Amino acid sequence: MNLTRLVLRNFRTYGSLQIEFDPGLNLILGSNASGKTNLAEAIYYLSLARSWRAPNDRVLIKDGEAAAQIAAGLMEGELHRSLEFELSKEGKRIKLNEKPVRKLSDLCKVANVVLFAPSDVSLFVGAPSERRGYLDVAISKQSSDYFALISRYSRLLKERNAALKAPTPNIELVRTFADQMAELTSPIISYRAMFISSLNDILPSLYERLSGQKASCKAVYRPFLKGADISPERAKKEYEAALESDLAHRATGVGIHREDFSLVLNGDDIAAYGSQGENRTAVIALKLAPYFLIESAAKKPIAVLDDVTSELDADRIHRLFEVLRNLGQVFVTATELDIEGASIIDVASNNAKRRI
Repeated sequence: MNLTRLVLRNFRTYGSLQIEFDPGLNLILGSNASGKTNLAEAIYYLSLARSWRAPNDRVLIKDGEAAAQIAAGLMEGELHRSLEFELSKEGKRIKLNEKPVRKLSDLCKVANVVLFAPSDVSLFVGAPSERRGYLDVAISKQSSDYFALISRYSRLLKERNAALKAPTPNIELVRTFADQMAELTSPIISYRAMFISSLNDILPSLYERLSGQKASCKAVYRPFLKGADISPERAKKEYEAALESDLAHRATGVGIHREDFSLVLNGDDIAAYGSQGENRTAVIALKLAPYFLIESAAKKPIAVLDDVTSELDADRIHRLFEVLRNLGQVFVTATELDIEGASIIDVASNNAKRRI
């Protein structure tokens, strides 16, 4: 898919912007604090109706304004679609082809965007919640069923934790929530295991292309329920066994919301033994991998890479762009970058223009 046109009104530091993009490699260039990342953020917002760096939509609205708008034109093969977002302090309204969007999961079918952001370099050494977040977003973009499952589980988890925090917890209510969560456990684990397996078909060759070094590279999934038995009955037993501890801590201590995965490079956990360059290259490979998991050329995601070259040496930058050239539509932000054949968007004073 391709983003053909983007219109911003009072988004972040942009008062008014209308710009068109080429279908291939687009370099968003400008000095620091000029608005490059804000532009990349608006492109990413199309996919999930949320920012990767803001806790809520209010901070996306330009200072002093009541609302912000994002409008986009997208192509999937010969199919054209329009997306419109209106963000206000009261909430957000989304339209697809001028009709209201009721489910956020529908956006992934229209605007799938994969992202690398500077904060991602700590993905493997950071908290497990960051890696679970990667899994949930990546799988949700491939499956609306998974999105529904993980959304339902998250709601039940919130309700169970609230019940555990009550002055006098209702044990039967707590158990009821656990039983409902147990029913969702098996399909969620299955989706995650299949996704990790698919990643491992891609990661070794992609890491080698990015690093220039032949390496054994694989993701290792650590599920809540280990072994062949991932039945609801087994999950219920695990919740029951942890009930006393949950009541003492007033929080749900076991479940798929505590799962994790790691990346093993040449037999070693990259978080513990990998160099900074190896970690960065592995994260880039992980973030780009979903592109290769989608077979339909028309449905291939848009790639957004924010400040990806800042800590890469010349050889790794060259290898990265050899990969990016063979993808579909790509947006890369940088202060300076000279890549032959790329379309240039110059950003200055929170205004963006295509270079002719």
